Amino acid sequence: MHVIRGYIATTLDGFIADPEGRVGFLDPYGAEEAGYADFIAKIGTIVMGRLTYEAVREMGAWPYEGKRCLVVSSRALGPLPADTAAWTSGVDALIGHLRALEDETDAWVLGGGRLQQAFLDRDALDRLELFVVPVILGRGLPLFPGTDVRQTLRLVDVGRVGEIARLVYERG
Repeated sequence: MHVIRGYIATTLDGFIADPEGRVGFLDPYGAEEAGYADFIAKIGTIVMGRLTYEAVREMGAWPYEGKRCLVVSSRALGPLPADTAAWTSGVDALIGHLRALEDETDAWVLGGGRLQQAFLDRDALDRLELFVVPVILGRGLPLFPGTDVRQTLRLVDVGRVGEIARLVYERG
């Protein structure tokens, strides 16, 4: 079975990006120190929302070459990178699709608190690695938007990456 993973950084006050969707607050902290290379090596499929997709595209070269990417969107996206497709069939069908994939790699729900929240609401995010960065933005895009679904996760590991706290949770 595929593990559906979240892997995301948040500020101390619970934001994943500033009000304009930028993540420049992460620049002083190296991704390699956080074990990103080991993490991405386990990933075969990356799932992201349209806003995250557009933000990644604005950063320059496509960083997910060789990975299967699904962009959840109800609107047309224009030309897509190789191995990238739009997903328009809803989150429930997407979860079923990810669970049915036949390779041995995991799936990563990349960025976007709303998309990760949708997976959490359906008890479909198997593992969440949360990196808490010692920054207070004051406002921005929240880690998880409001929901009526209560979800309890189980803490399985705590670590430190320089000044960043790394918390690893699994389904409860």
